[in-house]
Amino acid sequence: MKKSLFLIPILFCATACTTNPNGTKMKISEEETKLEVYNRAMFNFNYQVDKMVLKPVAKGYKAITTQGIRNRVTNFFNNLEEPAYAINNLLQGEVSDSGKSLVRFGINSTLGLLGTFDVASGWGLEKKKNSFDATMALYCTPDGPFIVMPIIGPSTPRYLIGWGVDAMADPLYWTLWDKQDEDWGVGVSYGATALKYINKRAESIALLDSLEEGSVDFYATIKTAFLQNRQKFQSLCAKKNNETEQQVSYDFDFDDEDE
Repeated sequence: MKKSLFLIPILFCATACTTNPNGTKMKISEEETKLEVYNRAMFNFNYQVDKMVLKPVAKGYKAITTQGIRNRVTNFFNNLEEPAYAINNLLQGEVSDSGKSLVRFGINSTLGLLGTFDVASGWGLEKKKNSFDATMALYCTPDGPFIVMPIIGPSTPRYLIGWGVDAMADPLYWTLWDKQDEDWGVGVSYGATALKYINKRAESIALLDSLEEGSVDFYATIKTAFLQNRQKFQSLCAKKNNETEQQVSYDFDFDDEDE
């Protein structure tokens, strides 16, 4: 992972073949080869940005804050995601979970001091995370190829669309919508975004360091971990289709089964 972006020409000279488990050569398309070359180059770029900027800032932030403070920051930003959870739960037909997300947002935003404390969970209202990415997966939208984006990192087209749509459901986004032309509005918007991701990076320092130390190819390790994590979405489309078939086969029996 010490390679620089100047090694891109070398990567373009890489072979368009790979070896499958039985030791024989397996051809991959030229498009896949080009995408892999781009992904590795962008991953190396992100790695250098993280190494020289993000990680040192995260370490400094972690040094001047306590775990309790970082937990409050995490809870604050997690609470801002509840409206997105509510919308996506509703889009997926989970009306009860949608209402629960809205109630959680109301309770934690008030009694929980702007969401810095998760009061709702203590009252038995457990969080039901959901995303527009999962909503699209439920309706069988293809995920698309693995692609590494600048700064954002490992992604797929569906992941990026879902991430963008969910971001627009953030209450802070709408609160500052008409303040974007004012200096303080821009400052708050960028400051909040910076704090959110610096806090996340600080909390993941040990995990990512451990992954890197145990990796022969850090890019391959991150790619594998990302794609394995996305396998949880693969069953959503099949589940929806299976439920539809059962409704047709069993004379429209709409009783919901526990997930």
